[in-house]
Amino acid sequence: MTGFVTLLGAGPGDVDLLTVKGVRRLQEADVLVFDRLVNPSLLRYVKADCEIIDVGKQPGMPCVRQEEIENILITKAKEGKRVVRLKSGDPYIFGRGGEEASTLVKAGVAFEVVPGITSAIAGLAYAGIPMTYRDIATSFHVFTGHLKDETEALNWEAISQLKGTLVFLMGMKHLETIVHELRTRGFDKETPVAIIEWGTHPQQRSIDGNLETIVSLVAEHAFKAPSLIVVGDVVAFRKELNFYEHLPLFAKKIVIQESPTGKLPTLLKDDGANLVTFPARNKVEKLTCDLPDLSTVDGLLIADTQSWGLLLELLRQEKIDLRTLAHIRFAAIGQHTIKEIERSGILLEHKGATMTDAALLAAMSEEKGNWYSIAPRHKAEELARLYPFPVLKTHSLGFEDTLEKIDWAEIEAVCLPNSVAAMNFVAFAKETGVTSLDIPIVVMGESTSEVLKQAGFTSLIMTDDLTIASIRDKCREILKRSAK
Repeated sequence: MTGFVTLLGAGPGDVDLLTVKGVRRLQEADVLVFDRLVNPSLLRYVKADCEIIDVGKQPGMPCVRQEEIENILITKAKEGKRVVRLKSGDPYIFGRGGEEASTLVKAGVAFEVVPGITSAIAGLAYAGIPMTYRDIATSFHVFTGHLKDETEALNWEAISQLKGTLVFLMGMKHLETIVHELRTRGFDKETPVAIIEWGTHPQQRSIDGNLETIVSLVAEHAFKAPSLIVVGDVVAFRKELNFYEHLPLFAKKIVIQESPTGKLPTLLKDDGANLVTFPARNKVEKLTCDLPDLSTVDGLLIADTQSWGLLLELLRQEKIDLRTLAHIRFAAIGQHTIKEIERSGILLEHKGATMTDAALLAAMSEEKGNWYSIAPRHKAEELARLYPFPVLKTHSLGFEDTLEKIDWAEIEAVCLPNSVAAMNFVAFAKETGVTSLDIPIVVMGESTSEVLKQAGFTSLIMTDDLTIASIRDKCREILKRSAK
C-alpha cells in the first residue's frame, strides 16, 4: 500500500494564519517532516503517535540535505503512511516544494499541495505596508535574496525597469548588494525601503528609511534574518497602517498556563502579547481512597472532573451500582465538573463555579447530615477550610515532561484565571527553583489569590470583574505601551 504526501504551507509564523485544511492534514498525519522557521506551536495539532522529524536547516550549521528530505518523504509514504511536509510560508514560493513534488511524481507517490500564506504578503500586511495601492503600486514582484553564486544572480537590469513593489526574501546577508545594484541602475536614493524582522511573530519589528539610509539603520537597530526587504512607495504607509505593532499588548511577554483551547490565550494574543506558557499538571497518580459506608452518606461534594471519573471507577471496582445511591444528594464545583456529572444523568442539588462561590458556600452551610468532599490532594486543604466535610482524596497531579525554566528577566506579567492554574503555577515555580517574583501576577478571584499568598507570592493584582476579559483588561492597564 502506498501512502500519501501533503506539501503543506505553515504560513508566515502566526499560528492563526494556518488554513483550515492545513489543520485537518496535521491532525491526520502519521509522519510530520518540518522546517526550521515553522512555529513549533503547530505541532500541537498532530496525534500523540505521529512520528515527528525535524529537518530544519540552521544557518551556518550542518543540515539535512534536500535529497535526504525527499528520500524520507518517499520512504515513509511507501510504508503506507500519511506524510505531511510542513514548510514555512507557501511550499511553492522559494521553499523547494516544486522540487519535492517532481521527485514524488517520479517515485510514483501520490501527493497534494495545501497552500500557505507567504511571508511576502503577510509580513507586509502585519507591518502596515499594502503590497499594492491604486495609482501608487499597480504590481508587485517577489525575489529570493539568497544568492548562492554569481551564476544565480538576479537580473538587476530587468528589475531596474519594474515600477511596482519589490520584495526580497532571505536577503539580509545581501542587503548592501541589493541597495547598490538598485542605486547603480537608476533608483533614486530617496526610494523608500522597509525591513520587517520576524513578520507576524510576536517579536516582529519593522523599520523604514530609503536606499541611502537603510543599511546604516539596519546596523544601528541590529536587524537580522529572518527579515523581509521591501522597496517602493507603499513603504510610506507603514507608520499609518501598522496595526500589529501598535496592539495594546504587542511584544509584552506574559506567562500563562498552557491551554490550547482556552479563551485567555486567544484574548491576549489578539492584543499582541507574546505568550510564554507553563504546563498543566496532567499526570494523574491515583491515591488509595477508602469509601465510607455509602448507605450512611447523605451527600457528596465533587470538586474536580477527574475526581468524579475516579469515583465512578472506584464504584465499579467495588461493584456498587450507581442506582443504589439514589438517597445521596450531589453538589459540584467548577463548570467542567458540573457538565460531566450532569452528563452522567445526575441532577445536582447545588453548583458553584469556584470553591469560594458565595451561593454555594451559603447553600452548603444549610445542609444537614453526613456529607463528604471528593477532590484531588492539591485541593483538599482549601476545601477543608471552606466546607465542614471530611475530604476523600482521589489522586495527585504531576507534570508529564521535564520542565523548561522561564527566563523571568524578560517576563512582564503572569496571568492566572483560577485556583487550579494558580496551584499548577506554584508547583511549576517550586520545581524550577522560583520562590518569589517582582513582576505583577494578575489573578481572578479570592481563591486564586489565596493559593498564591500561601505560597509566598506577593505582587498580586486582582481583576475588576470575575471574567476572563477582565484579565486582559487589567494587563492593558498595567502594561501600557508607549506609542511608537
